[in-house]
Amino acid sequence: MEESRDENLEAQIITLYKEKEELEQSLGTSDTDAILEEFESLGKELSKLYSFKENYRKVDTNLIRIDSLRAAYIPKHRFEST
Repeated sequence: MEESRDENLEAQIITLYKEKEELEQSLGTSDTDAILEEFESLGKELSKLYSFKENYRKVDTNLIRIDSLRAAYIPKHRFEST
């Protein structure tokens, strides 16, 4: 029984180290604090992008005149009728 428990613990440790190596290879780190910080940072950036998308819309430049741009972003409220 003791040997089975030791083998189980060894298998768990091996699995943990494999997962740690996979994180190192995929993300460049296996530090949980660094991974969580990056995840939170990406979440904030995504929220900003969604906010930008909600408040602005892309229009073709033939509707307005701006030199050297292919498109411009204009606040939606300028296009809404009152």
